[in-house]
Amino acid sequence: MASWFNWNEPYQRSPRRDPADVVSDTLMLEFSWQLKEAERLQRERENEYRRLKTGVDYSWLASTPRSSFSISTGERLVLEDLCSKVPPSCCGLVILK
Repeated sequence: MASWFNWNEPYQRSPRRDPADVVSDTLMLEFSWQLKEAERLQRERENEYRRLKTGVDYSWLASTPRSSFSISTGERLVLEDLCSKVPPSCCGLVILK
């Protein structure tokens, strides 16, 4: 049974990533989450407005649309370049702002 879990094999640690890559990936993930959250809030506002306007709630009937906002490849590359210039010690401050 121990062979199923590879307990007898030496532990292989994944290679250490460059801190600039970690910061860039973290900031881009945060940006993506912020976009999705803004879209969700916009849908909620639209649904609430529709509900107030018609007086009927059809939200149970409608399916949630997929992400409609996307950035161009050029804009994404510019954002990734900017993110890579953020020092690791400032990553948290950038996310908070």
